[in-house]
Amino acid sequence: MRRLGHILIATVAILTAGADAQVHDPPLFAAFKVFCVDTGASPDAVKSAVEAAGGKQRVPPSATASPWPMTTTSWDITAGSHSMNVSAGTQQVPPIHNRPEENSNHCTVSSFVNEDASIEAIRNWVGVPPAYISRGNPILYIFHYQELGSPIVGIVTPHYRAVRSTLPADKIAYDKAKAEGRTWALDLLQAQDGARAGLAHYLARPIPR
Repeated sequence: MRRLGHILIATVAILTAGADAQVHDPPLFAAFKVFCVDTGASPDAVKSAVEAAGGKQRVPPSATASPWPMTTTSWDITAGSHSMNVSAGTQQVPPIHNRPEENSNHCTVSSFVNEDASIEAIRNWVGVPPAYISRGNPILYIFHYQELGSPIVGIVTPHYRAVRSTLPADKIAYDKAKAEGRTWALDLLQAQDGARAGLAHYLARPIPR
């Protein structure tokens, strides 16, 4: 409950145009932080934050089993005078060959106007070099990283910040980060007339019984 209160306060700051001097982040970046980062991309937390900010659900939540189980829910919202869409969902990839099961949460914020300032701000925020860049229009950036000390959704930890860093090159350390749920992916799509920021959190692997 305290965590939700923190999210609501941040959401009000985004939606109150010019009402507080502390609001300096460009719109897409601000929305991305509140709806995706502060919620840990957890679908239930994203839903609470978006609906508290006045988001309107587009269509009923959907699910598919192909090519693997996925769920998604999306909302329309206005943030910083920009019309946006927020979506959240889950993905479950079953074990394939020697690869273990992989479950992940996803959160995406899309804007329909130029968001160059936000894209630059998010690139600075993530703090690791992109794993992939496609040149042209639109430009796609993909980042893979790990977080140490990630905040737990539902618990407030004041004055505490997760540390983002590149994924370990050592396979044992990399596999350990994946198993412990410390790995994340960020994709940014930048066009002249719109942008998208998507965050994925790869969850800790189930403990074998």
